[in-house]
Amino acid sequence: MKRWLVLLMLLIQAVFAVGAEAAIQVPPKPSVSSGIYVQDYAGVLSPQTRQALNAIGQDLDNKTTAQVAVVTVKTLDGQPIDEYGLTLLRQWGPGNKEKNNGALILVAVDDRQSRIEVGYGLEGVLPDGLTGRIQDQQMLPYFKQGQYEKGIVQGYLTVATTVAKSYDVKLEGVRYNGGAQQGTGDTPMPGWMKALIAVGLIVLVIVDHMFFGGIITQFILLALLRGGGRGGGGGGFGGGSGGGGGSSRRW
Repeated sequence: MKRWLVLLMLLIQAVFAVGAEAAIQVPPKPSVSSGIYVQDYAGVLSPQTRQALNAIGQDLDNKTTAQVAVVTVKTLDGQPIDEYGLTLLRQWGPGNKEKNNGALILVAVDDRQSRIEVGYGLEGVLPDGLTGRIQDQQMLPYFKQGQYEKGIVQGYLTVATTVAKSYDVKLEGVRYNGGAQQGTGDTPMPGWMKALIAVGLIVLVIVDHMFFGGIITQFILLALLRGGGRGGGGGGFGGGSGGGGGSSRRW
């Protein structure tokens, strides 16, 4: 009899959980072509920032199968941000389905709220205390000044590099200093170096066609074309899930 009562209670809890999730209204799952890692419904990110963060997210996905998404909205329409974030994580499914190694950064601009939602598989890497500190130290100082783009960039970089470090990989487009992220973008190449490379390529092509019939040039072009096909992810979110790990903040 006791066992049946326990099963009944679990069933009731499951029904209420499903009902609560169904009641939360969130944006539909993004298409692959839209750049899945950055969904800026609030319009606070520049095209350059969206492109840069998507590239970092794709690199993380390729190297680890972990997926980190950022979502901005104007308002939650009165819905609790913790339930909103969990519903987004479960319905969109960032992360590998078997590993549940997804995370989601949610920013509700007009409501002045943020949350980092963490999938089951990353709860040890991104515990609640750490996600709270990331918001307190990297994001909220900028949000309070209305600089949402800077806060989101810092938060995303910190989350992504923390996950990458747990897999013992480094991400392209992120400068490291003692293991900490320093910002996006590589050091700009000096103009004289670009000119020198251009002259060197021209000389190489001329010499190749004069003495080798263009074989070296063809080989280099083939290698570049094959290298450009990199990108193991690219198939959308992997079906990860979570149980409410993470933390929320107001400012």
